[in-house]
Amino acid sequence: MQSDNVQLFRMLIEAGAQPGEDFSYDLGQGTCHINERGFILLQNEFPHIDWHEISSVIEHDLDGPVQSLNQYLGVDFVAAVLQQLQQRLEQLPTNEAAWYVHQVLGGVEQRTGIALYQVIQRDVPADICQRLDQLLKLTPLTVCNLWIGDLVMAAGGSPEDIEYDGEEVFLSEAGVTLLTQVWLGELDIQDNLAA
Repeated sequence: MQSDNVQLFRMLIEAGAQPGEDFSYDLGQGTCHINERGFILLQNEFPHIDWHEISSVIEHDLDGPVQSLNQYLGVDFVAAVLQQLQQRLEQLPTNEAAWYVHQVLGGVEQRTGIALYQVIQRDVPADICQRLDQLLKLTPLTVCNLWIGDLVMAAGGSPEDIEYDGEEVFLSEAGVTLLTQVWLGELDIQDNLAA
């Protein structure tokens, strides 16, 4: 193991990261693996270092959190979200698509730790990635609540779990539970449908 890696691991431990959980070293490939929590701990403990530049060398574990969530939900959540996101990018007006993308990418990562943006960059065609990048930079955004139902459905919900009434979205108890398992953010969720 190179001395740079040893120094990095010392910094991770000093920052509070757990070996084997937040970071590891693959002797066969000679690569470091640091999860999102470990990366955030490094940024907070050593703010004077440009971690974003270094992170291009660090390999993020994208598949572990995806597999864990899919197993927990009993469905292929990420594949369903990616498919729905691609369809919505084609269907929605630009400013609504931008709102949709911000809600899905930000809320899912905040709740699950899954870096959907990085998964998209890895798994989705380049033209969709370019459109996504444009939408993430766009302002102003126009509120569009279709993402709520899409996330509930991707998490294993049914059409009976979601009801749209104009701009209002009503979820069944199961729908609320599924949404809160895959998304975190500011939202006034109303449990108004019969379970």
